[in-house]
Amino acid sequence: MATMSKKKEIKKIKPTTEYPCQWDDLIAPNRKVIATIYTDEEGKKDNLILGINKGKDGIYDIVISAKEINNQVVRNALEDLGKITGYQYKLAATPSLEDRIITYAEKLMKPLKKYGNPDDGYDFSNAQTAKQKAEVVGIWIGEILYVALTYKDLDTLKSLTETIKAEIEDLIQTP
Repeated sequence: MATMSKKKEIKKIKPTTEYPCQWDDLIAPNRKVIATIYTDEEGKKDNLILGINKGKDGIYDIVISAKEINNQVVRNALEDLGKITGYQYKLAATPSLEDRIITYAEKLMKPLKKYGNPDDGYDFSNAQTAKQKAEVVGIWIGEILYVALTYKDLDTLKSLTETIKAEIEDLIQTP
């Protein structure tokens, strides 16, 4: 007897405001609030901690480390929420210019899996040809765009660019 894998139910979630913002209620198809998402700064005002926690009212409090909330931050948070609830969530919002740039950044980062994974790390020394090295530089450009637009955290962005500068120096020295 063959076992069938259970497909996750997809729930379309609507925001209550336009982004960017500091917090927002996320509305399920039944028109009830399923979660409230906060920047870490806004969450601290309510003594909330980073991460996803279910409130006494049954509504999830999602506190994220970002300067502001935008569509991509909400999509990432909904993906994490789905790991807890077992549902798959899809943000029902009009794509912004930021969304289109983030989509382009994700496209640039797509070849990243050729060079490793987040758990084991990445090895860009495998990039030997000019085409492969250009692909790696494209990945890094995508990472910079993604971090800059999604999280808007200057310290993280500076750290990422410093790391990438060092990686580029190593990459250039590789024959």
